Amino acid sequence: MAPPRWEPEAARLQFSIQDGTGDLVVRAWGPVAAALVGAGRMPRTGDWVAAAGPVRTDRDPPTLELRRAADLTVLRPTPQPLPIGALARQDLGARVVITGQIRAVRRPYSGLTLVRLQDGTGTAEVAWYESLTGSRPDLPVGAGLQITGALGLYREALQVILDDPEGWALIPWSPPPVSIAQALAMPEGHWVGVRGALIRRTVSRWELDDGTGRLEIRLSTTLQRALPAWPPDGAILEVWGALRRIDGDLRLVPELSIDLRWDAQVQPPPTPPRASVPPPTAIPRPTLSPTPRPRPTATPVPLTGLPEQPTGAVIAVEGRVVEIQGFSAGWAVVLEGEGRRLRVFIPAEQMGEVRGREGLYPGAVLQATGVLTLYRGERELLPRRGRDMMVKQGMRPEVPLRTIGSLSPSEEGAWVRVVGQVVRAEPFSAGIRLAVQDGTGEIPVILWENVAALVPAPLKQQGARVEILGRLRLYRGQLQLIPTVPWEVRSP
Repeated sequence: MAPPRWEPEAARLQFSIQDGTGDLVVRAWGPVAAALVGAGRMPRTGDWVAAAGPVRTDRDPPTLELRRAADLTVLRPTPQPLPIGALARQDLGARVVITGQIRAVRRPYSGLTLVRLQDGTGTAEVAWYESLTGSRPDLPVGAGLQITGALGLYREALQVILDDPEGWALIPWSPPPVSIAQALAMPEGHWVGVRGALIRRTVSRWELDDGTGRLEIRLSTTLQRALPAWPPDGAILEVWGALRRIDGDLRLVPELSIDLRWDAQVQPPPTPPRASVPPPTAIPRPTLSPTPRPRPTATPVPLTGLPEQPTGAVIAVEGRVVEIQGFSAGWAVVLEGEGRRLRVFIPAEQMGEVRGREGLYPGAVLQATGVLTLYRGERELLPRRGRDMMVKQGMRPEVPLRTIGSLSPSEEGAWVRVVGQVVRAEPFSAGIRLAVQDGTGEIPVILWENVAALVPAPLKQQGARVEILGRLRLYRGQLQLIPTVPWEVRSP
């Protein structure tokens, strides 16, 4: 299972197909290859294809030459969202969606980046083919990444092959920790995070207590050297790692320095029992619930006061929206107030509960309550529920109605509004592609996964009459219209 090869300098396209009886190499050159790529019809790993053309059988494997672009039909299966631990049970070539934290990035040679992703069920290697996806973004260790690709095999090890420019999305990564009692009930090898008070510490062994149990943290020599600082006794720690059975008991083994975070000391540390004191059952355990997660502030905290707020605090904020960024997993809304900015991340599943959401545009005033976290070194607010957010003063862009035929590539980035009929609806790896006509022309409308999930089903079907508000994008020479939020697709 290998990705296609595209050589733009020579205008040459090559890929292999299998049908259970053997392999066949398919090739296209010159104008035929350029037409396929320009129309976005280059097959991706895991696609089903039908190809017609002369076959050379004097080669191993045989080679089919495409003489016309119309002789190639590509059908892309709908990808299946899976935890990483379930990949081993899938067939090679299956298209999947995985989400995890970036743990390592390496570039064995120009054009290929290997990314190790981790979720609570396991790790996976992503083979990122830059010649097929275009320029690669910065991939900071610790960030969240969602990948849509096909399962492949390299030296008997599973890989997720990324060869589609629309098959990736950087997302916030801040899963909640579990109680120590829950962690101790999980199977060995599970990746988990816990939060508790540091009650005992040696160079390589730390012990946490969260009121539900105690858990020993084991630090490797490499990790000890990588830590930029050491927590004080009594600090509240959040630690992520793999559960390992050592000396008969489960221990938590972190791998990287980003797996350990701590707050300043918030209460006197509990004293470990000594031999001369009563049995451990008589020693009170620390009560942590009031300290690691402060109660939400009754009134919004000014954005200028955020530096005084500790990471992990639950606060309310209010600010004017200056930017809305869409991701496959949701939206990041940037608030501004008195010269300060803060990102608020709204997961896709929460957007439907946000009060006044249809007025959520730049210029609107948003109030939100959530947990302060760090994302790529910057403060970010993570509300726990959609109803913890409210648009206090809504906005809606005043965009004049346009005919599709009047839109021009020179207007890339502009807001436009069109009304037309859906003549085609095609799922792809990152959402749904609609073709909309209005009698003067046709334009592709790209509904990314986060938007498509909340657009009513009748508006995503062939024959539907729709009003679309969005931004124009020029992609591979073709003008596209892209709504940012789901209410930008509605009945006229």
